[in-house]
Amino acid sequence: MWKSILKINFIIAFSILFSSAAFPLDPSLWKEYKKNFINNEGRVIDYQNGQISHSEGQGYGMLLSTIYNDKKTFDLVWKWTKDNLQIRKDKLFAWSWGRRPNGNWQVIDYNNASDGDILIAYALLKAFKKWKDEDYKKYAIEILKDIRKELCISWKGHMFLLPGYFGFKDKDFLILNPSYLILPAFKLFSKFENKKFWEKIYQDSVWLLSKARFGLLKLPSDWILLKEDGIFIHEEKSIYFGYNAVRVSLYLCMEKEKSLNSIGNRIIDLYKRFSYIPLWVDLVHDSFSLKEAPSGYYAIYARVAESIGEESVSKKLFKIAEQKLSLDKKNYYFFSLYLLAKDWKSEKDK
Repeated sequence: MWKSILKINFIIAFSILFSSAAFPLDPSLWKEYKKNFINNEGRVIDYQNGQISHSEGQGYGMLLSTIYNDKKTFDLVWKWTKDNLQIRKDKLFAWSWGRRPNGNWQVIDYNNASDGDILIAYALLKAFKKWKDEDYKKYAIEILKDIRKELCISWKGHMFLLPGYFGFKDKDFLILNPSYLILPAFKLFSKFENKKFWEKIYQDSVWLLSKARFGLLKLPSDWILLKEDGIFIHEEKSIYFGYNAVRVSLYLCMEKEKSLNSIGNRIIDLYKRFSYIPLWVDLVHDSFSLKEAPSGYYAIYARVAESIGEESVSKKLFKIAEQKLSLDKKNYYFFSLYLLAKDWKSEKDK
């Protein structure tokens, strides 16, 4: 009997050890990320775009701080974000901050970007769950109320969030970005603010992602148009499954939304056929880049491969992603995607 109990306990302990150690958190990478991109004031710097900061980057900085259990950095990034970007009449965030032509460093564009608003509110709620600071929850709910008020739009019985307050709707069409449909955030929001609304946003986002597929590979495009007669690629903005749309797969993995697994399957199939992940797929001309994707993309598809049971492919892709990260040490976006894809498994929304 005791041998059986010991055997069972050993199996359980081994399983726990294996599952948590497969891709353990690497504090040295987080330290490097902070050194490279987060200044002493809490500003997340995008060196690829004139050293600007934007709400999306601040949101990623806050979210990663919760993953690495770094409350000090979280508070620093949140304070800078609140003080410098949350300066509109509503509780949303000006999307970009940088150097103006007159040399002053301040807000460049007061329009918001809803992915930034969503990421910041999401990070605040994750921080509340982790550190039990009621102020985080209070601020998050204020943001969510204004997202509902200012960004919600109806289309043929469905509800979506506009990419920003200004410039994304016309009497004949709507402009949406599939990568702004951050499913795990919507699910968490439903537990804190207007459950019915956020469940509807979640369900309609899943529906849209299932319909907004283009080209022979049936992938989401970076930007889409919703018109009376259907859903189309917004070709003036991008004809690619690329820089934006790659995040769709990341958020689907976070949420484990298996109904949309085919998006990831297509890229994994492409990798297995050609032995690399392309920088972009042209959804209009059914072609793809000969240039390889960066580290963050490889890390995302390593996580995708793992989620669909392709363990050997996943390990290989993570290894390539790690090698490529050395080339992306000054690219906050690729580094952010890498860390989120690699370490999200350590964080579960309950």
